[in-house]
This record gives sequence, C-alpha cells and structure tokens, in this order.
Amino acid sequence: MAEISEVDDQKLCGNVVICIGKMLKQLPQVNAECSIYQVSKELLEINRKAYIPQLISIGPIHHGTNNDLVANQQYKLQGFINFLRRININNKQILSMEDILQTGTLNTLVEKAHHWVEEARNCYTSPPINTIDMDAFVIMMLVDACFIVEFLILKFDYDHPNGKFLQIQDNIDISFYQGMDLHILYDLIKLENQVPFFLLQYLFDLIPKHDISMMISSFRDLTLRALKFRLVRTYEINLFKEPKHFVDLLTFYFVPSAGQKVNNQHGIFKSTIEEKNRWIPPSITELREAGVTIKKAEKAKHLTDITFKNGVLRIPPLHIYDEFELVLRNMVAFEQISARKMNKYVIQYVLFMDDLISTEKDVRLLVEAGVIINQIGGSDKEVADLFNNFCKFITAPKSSNFDSIIKDLCEHCNGRWNRAKASLKHNYFNTPWAFISFFAATLLILLTLLQTIFTAITTFT
Repeated sequence: MAEISEVDDQKLCGNVVICIGKMLKQLPQVNAECSIYQVSKELLEINRKAYIPQLISIGPIHHGTNNDLVANQQYKLQGFINFLRRININNKQILSMEDILQTGTLNTLVEKAHHWVEEARNCYTSPPINTIDMDAFVIMMLVDACFIVEFLILKFDYDHPNGKFLQIQDNIDISFYQGMDLHILYDLIKLENQVPFFLLQYLFDLIPKHDISMMISSFRDLTLRALKFRLVRTYEINLFKEPKHFVDLLTFYFVPSAGQKVNNQHGIFKSTIEEKNRWIPPSITELREAGVTIKKAEKAKHLTDITFKNGVLRIPPLHIYDEFELVLRNMVAFEQISARKMNKYVIQYVLFMDDLISTEKDVRLLVEAGVIINQIGGSDKEVADLFNNFCKFITAPKSSNFDSIIKDLCEHCNGRWNRAKASLKHNYFNTPWAFISFFAATLLILLTLLQTIFTAITTFT
C-alpha cells in the first residue's frame, strides 16, 4: 500500500474540514420558540386520519398538499372577505368587492402584519416553513387566521341565535357549513393545522366592540365555547397562561386543581428508578378483586381529580365519543414533541388510565361504575384497545401527579389480607361456574366431614 505524503494528508484534511463546514452551515437552527410541529411517522402510521386535515388546511404544513384541501380554499377566502367587512377600519359603506379595496381596510391589515410576521414564523417547525417566502407566508396567515376567527363567530351565531354579531354576508356559502361545522372544528384542533393563538387574538381585537356580543368577554372566551367538546364539556379549565394554539389550550383541561398538584419535579418521592418501577398501578379488575370500590367522582371539577381514600377509587366521568381519539391523540403528540411542555399532564393522565385499563373486563367495570360513558357504539374491547394504543411511542415522564395514588393503590393490593382475598376471587370466583364448583366442593367436604363424625359417634355408642 502506497504511503500518503504529508502534502496529500494535509490536502485530505482540508477537504474534509471544508465538507463538514458546508454541512454545518446547512444545518437548520434549533428554534426555541417553535410550538407547531409535524407529527412523527410512527404516530401517523397508527392513525393518519387523526392528524391530517380532511376539509380545511391551516398554516404551512399542509398548504397546497391535497387537491380536496385546495378546492376548499374558496371558503377560507369567503371568510376572509367577511372578516374585512366586519372590521371595516374606516367605517365606510361596503356594498361590493371594490368597496372593500377602496376603504383601505385590506391595505391597513397588511401593513399591520409586520408587527407579528416574524413571531408567527418562529412558531413553526423548520422544514415546511423554509419553503415559503415571506409574501406568501403573510398572505397564507392572514387568510387562514381571519377565516378561523370568522368561523368561530359564525358557529357562535349558529349555537346562540340571540348573539349580536353582524349577520352573514351574501358572499358566504352557508351550505358548506351546514352539518360540517364539527368536522371543520376537528380539523382546527389537529397539531399540524394550527396558527399561533396570539395572532387570532390580535385579529379578533380589530373587530369593533359594538359588533361583539355581550355574551362574549374575549377571544379566549369565544374559543373555549367553540372547543367545549364532550371530552371536557362538564369540566373547568386551569388556564394559567396564554396558550400557544388550540391544541395547547385543550391540554389545560388536564392541569390538576391546586389541591391535586404534587410537585414531583422537585423530587417529593425521592426514590431510585428501581424503586419507582415497582409502583405499577393494578388494573381495575385487580383492584376490585383486592376489595377496592370503583366509583364515579360526582362533583369533580377537573378531569384529573382522581382520588383514592378509604378503599374507594373515584374517577371523573369520561365520555368516549367518535372523535375522542382524534382530540386526545393530538394533545398527546404535542406534549410528546414539545421540549418546553414540562409537566405533560395529558400524557400523565393517558398513561395512568392505560394502566388501569388492560382488558375489556376493566372497561366493563368502569362502564358499570359510570366512569366511562361509551358513546361510540363499539364494544368494551374496542375501548380497551383504544387506550392501550394511545401509549405507543410515548415516553413516560420521570414523575407524575398520580404517583401518590399509584403508590397507595399498590400498597393496598399488596396487603396480606387484600392479596389473599384477590387471589381467592381470581382463582375461585372469577366466573359463576367457578363459584358453583367451589361451593359444591366445599359442600362435599362438609358432608364428608359430617358423615365421618356421625360414623364415629355411632361406632363408639
């Protein structure tokens, strides 16, 4: 093998350095402000429809990617026009499209865009945002964000006939919304289909106050009314800071109340990983066999208000409906991807419920207790499979607000008497036939014993 000269060696090193330098320069910078992400390939393969918009694309990730979504672009433009009529900055009479352009409303709105465009751009993950120039980005964000605000207003008008917003203009094709409003709303809570919340708030604030219903106190209030799905309909929200977007806003429903919070981030359970791994919550069936009573938390204010006291496990009711998986999956994906989402309350809840629900029998017991309200029309097994699939490709947080409950449940089940009782129920009373067999065997032993006693008495008398 020929030896490499010192000159050739230096040339080789120089070329490698240049190549690596080019690679490093092309590496996109880590965006600490990013909050709107693309869902991982693994999650998409589980249920692609849960993450991909079906009617309306919002933002850059799905912009122009699907012919059906492109065809529905006209409805976003209709909403945009109606929003311009609504804000009517110069208060001039608007009767036609030419009137909209002559009032200067559109020009003023575009001029205001420079105040938020960089901040909005920083909210998106790198690959899709790098392919869109600034002009196209501003157009897209204005049309999409104005459409969302207008859609929420139209939905409010539909849900509350006594609302005082301006009536729908002639340019709005109301037939598109009839029967489709929920489907549009579901598209608006998909992680890849978001616009920053601050931008929606900014646009809403441009609407004249006299045009806002007295029933609505703020854009946040309008949004919460629209997003009151069956999942969170009866619960309060712990909205302690401004949300990043709609998906982030929904995660606040899982933030525990002040009395429920356990500051595990600071190591309140100072246990090793090996010790913590021992505390795996038993399933509902195992808990019942160990004498735990499962009850519905009648007056729970939050979804996470789960308690275990005096042998009674109380869980707030959970409605399982057609789009339950879609709503929960996007919240879980957001918490999983977001490095800044420290507490990951939705993931904590999903992991805890997944541990409680292992089989269809666990679901049946929760349904009987009124904890699960199954509205999808599927079997108990389908509900069990739903929860078991939620936790695929999810990294469990180091600590959870349910750690103390899990520890108490495990200690209860590991108690000598409770363990013996659970074993007896599992082995001898798990089915009616097993109970009959056990009863028959016990009766046979008693009769045999009595026969022996009577024989002995007869022999010795």
